[in-house]
Amino acid sequence: MVFYFSGTGNSRWVAETVAAAFQDTLVPVGTYFAGKQPPAPVFDVAEHEKVGFVFPVHSWGIPPIIGRFIDRLQLNGYNGQQIYCIMTCGDECGYADRMLRKHLARHGWICRHVYAVRMPNNYICMKGFGTDPDELAASKLAQARKDLPRIIECIRTDSPADIYCKSKHWAFLKSRIIYPLFVKGAMSDKPFYSTEACISCGLCAKVCPVDNITMENGRPRWHGNCTQCLACIHRCPVTAIEYGKASIGQKRYCFKG
Repeated sequence: MVFYFSGTGNSRWVAETVAAAFQDTLVPVGTYFAGKQPPAPVFDVAEHEKVGFVFPVHSWGIPPIIGRFIDRLQLNGYNGQQIYCIMTCGDECGYADRMLRKHLARHGWICRHVYAVRMPNNYICMKGFGTDPDELAASKLAQARKDLPRIIECIRTDSPADIYCKSKHWAFLKSRIIYPLFVKGAMSDKPFYSTEACISCGLCAKVCPVDNITMENGRPRWHGNCTQCLACIHRCPVTAIEYGKASIGQKRYCFKG
């Protein structure tokens, strides 16, 4: 099975590709955090079944929702079956691999395969960040289509390889200092709002992986359970959602196969 979390489609594409290669089932992580009484993440694992995690890197760390999911996850029948992880990142991953392994270790689980695939940037909610120019985005996607088959083969043959976007400089600063600050202070959904361009289509509410958005009087309302996946702001068909002033004028991005 492949547990995945995705907002703008990068990680979903990776998860779908991997699941198809291994004929595995896709499991969206957001389902287990949505609604008033979300289901418990309890799964049966077959004797030779692989267990995969696919998700984006957020501010040089793992999305908090992934850490919470793994902490709650119960794998009935698990007895050392292969665990792997593929992260998508705009540029670098920092110590995200260490964070992942720390959560897995709480169950006594060991992940031999941790890889990263560089994909187009989508973070537009802070000054100094933005989506990639078209040429760079296309280059990243072309390379990702070459790297992913290699990663799948490494997992298939259980032959770990160094395909991971390590931070070349300041990894400690990025993952141990900036990441906690991001989780504490930059994940609020309060800055989100819809402009007069809103056409009340409700797509933002439909694509939110944790059902954090409802439509009220024809406009979206956020309810404080944001994961910063940015699905709502990037998938709006008329660019009517903004995040404070930081996103104004920023190009939007969604993966297109």
